[in-house]
Amino acid sequence: MTFDSCKTILGKLAVLNRYSLDAPLIAVLWQTVLARDLSVELALHHHLILGSSVWLAYSADRFTEPLLPGSQTARRYEAFKNSRRPFLFCWVACLFIAVCSSVCQLDFQCLVLGFSLASLSLANFWLCLLESRKGVFLPCPKEVRTACILSLGCVLFPACLSKDAFPEILFFTVLLFLAFFMNCLYVSKWELHKDRDRGRLSCLQTKENLMKWLPRVSCFAFLVLVMVALGRGMMPHLIPQVFLVFLFVATLENLVKDDDHKRQAVDQGYWILPLALLGIVHVASL
Repeated sequence: MTFDSCKTILGKLAVLNRYSLDAPLIAVLWQTVLARDLSVELALHHHLILGSSVWLAYSADRFTEPLLPGSQTARRYEAFKNSRRPFLFCWVACLFIAVCSSVCQLDFQCLVLGFSLASLSLANFWLCLLESRKGVFLPCPKEVRTACILSLGCVLFPACLSKDAFPEILFFTVLLFLAFFMNCLYVSKWELHKDRDRGRLSCLQTKENLMKWLPRVSCFAFLVLVMVALGRGMMPHLIPQVFLVFLFVATLENLVKDDDHKRQAVDQGYWILPLALLGIVHVASL
């Protein structure tokens, strides 16, 4: 396969990013990797609920961005700007599916935890709108909030089904957080100039020196977790997966010049890499 053909395939996959379909795909695949590490079997409704919930949150942000006063719309928001009625119909239908599936399929404890997490996601959405409209920044940056909520979402169902103790669950949650935070951090870095022109800088984007140091802090935290895992005789699939996405993001940062291409490629990499890992593990187990 030539470089041009690979570029063409990746270009066609960009449609997933255009309609916010890459975000639920990322969540479902990382949830699956975690479920393998915890030795639990997830049902179809677990993937359906997580995927639809992530799409609801992610697409709502995409939809409201062009409605903000004085907003200069980025390309990835155009699909929602030009198709508002179809989007609203799909969004309401997806919300109905997520709620009905949750009520019908989940036990009470998991249902309570799920709706609590949904409430956190809704609160984060409104906080992001407040920051965009008023320029009022909270002590906890949106990149941290988003990575934390997404990691908790991926952990929720495997943790509910797992018999592992809380320290093990917390270990995997922090690993996921580091992976997603690295994504959020570099996306904010790559969109810095455009967000400044649009008047939509986040708290971290106003502190460029801190943004330069946070990737190093994240890598150090990851190394600490690896040492903890080795000390306990653990080597879950999630560790090489997080290492691969760290390496992937670093490669994009150093080899790709165009920030828009980096922005599109990073989300594709975050679902292609876990999909490849799951495929390798499946073939190896045959």
